[in-house]
Amino acid sequence: MAYLRSLCQASRMGLALKNQPFQASFIQSRLVTLKAVPAPPPTTATFEERNIELKRPMSPHLLIYRPQLTSMMSISHRITGLALTFYAFVLGSSSLMGVDAATAIATLGMPGAVAFVGKFIIAFPFSYHLVNGIRHLTWDYGLGLTIKEVYLTGYVTLALSILLTLFLASKRTQKKVE
Repeated sequence: MAYLRSLCQASRMGLALKNQPFQASFIQSRLVTLKAVPAPPPTTATFEERNIELKRPMSPHLLIYRPQLTSMMSISHRITGLALTFYAFVLGSSSLMGVDAATAIATLGMPGAVAFVGKFIIAFPFSYHLVNGIRHLTWDYGLGLTIKEVYLTGYVTLALSILLTLFLASKRTQKKVE
């Protein structure tokens, strides 16, 4: 190591060591010429325009893909989960304030068709999220994962969700008699 260090020091100083094949008597150097080049003007092109100009592929997103049953059901599952969270928040908050929301809605005296549509809108997120959640549980056990089975269970999930929602919406609401 000391030999290598002394060789490097000697070569830096332009000296030659005795009995060494390295016979440099001075440091060789190259002349470097720098030339100032003006910077290119900033582009006003958008990110997408630059990527098109550079022929870069576009990153995939929802507007690129054709809607499929599986992707729409996944999005719907998330939306119905948010709706159920909202319902739980509203019903829980009203209960904490001493208001019985179900009784309050029942006493509004809405016509049958309006009440049915309202109950359908309220019951569908619950029905869909429940049935689709069961579908996801079967996937967790490794069942029904082929493309054909995924689409079949998707259609069955939609049908069962609508049937369960129709059943729940058709239930008659009883008014509390005090």
